[in-house]
Amino acid sequence: MGVRRRRNPADAPDVLRQTVFGDASLDVWTARGAGQPGQPWDSFEQAREMAQAGHRDEAVRIWRQIASAGGLESRHTLQAWHFLRQAGQPPPPDQAGLVLGVAAEMPVRKGHDLLAAYRDGTARYLNYSGKAVIWDDHSDSRVQAAITGWLNAGQVIASAIGVWEQPSLPPLPPGDARLMMLTPGGHRFGQAPAAALSQDPKAGPFLAAATKLLQLITSRA
Repeated sequence: MGVRRRRNPADAPDVLRQTVFGDASLDVWTARGAGQPGQPWDSFEQAREMAQAGHRDEAVRIWRQIASAGGLESRHTLQAWHFLRQAGQPPPPDQAGLVLGVAAEMPVRKGHDLLAAYRDGTARYLNYSGKAVIWDDHSDSRVQAAITGWLNAGQVIASAIGVWEQPSLPPLPPGDARLMMLTPGGHRFGQAPAAALSQDPKAGPFLAAATKLLQLITSRA
């Protein structure tokens, strides 16, 4: 485990972005070509094969096992619930609104920077230029505290807004920012001009917490 900083090929930012929000498709959330990935990748692959063969009940059983397993990356748990919701199996009410991840997209020039962090203590930063920082280091107490603070700010917002129920997010215009809370029940988000969100009593602290985390992980990477 550690920190990786990388400059990506032209298509790599799009590939990485698909794995950030816990809503990748069955064919994207796979470890094919990764040697011997082990669990829970093996279970995801088995469920994918079951679903594509029409054995939905068996796939649902496997996804439920993943969703209820302890000690997994938050993105795995989010993915399992994403597939379960698609199969008509939403989480129970006491789990639906728990924030397992937070994300912020901030306008930079003609693009957006994307920062995401998760309850397991990991983070992903995708710079608009194509560079990325993958943070998997749990030993830095300041970074871990910053992630916890950001998740807490996200939980405040998630408790006050509903789930986005459309199949895809709306476009994010230049100059606008987007904040997201990633929960078993689905994405909860808001977007508006960055200046307006910064002045909002709930969104402002959320973005300030994201900025604090970004400064910490980029200085260390």
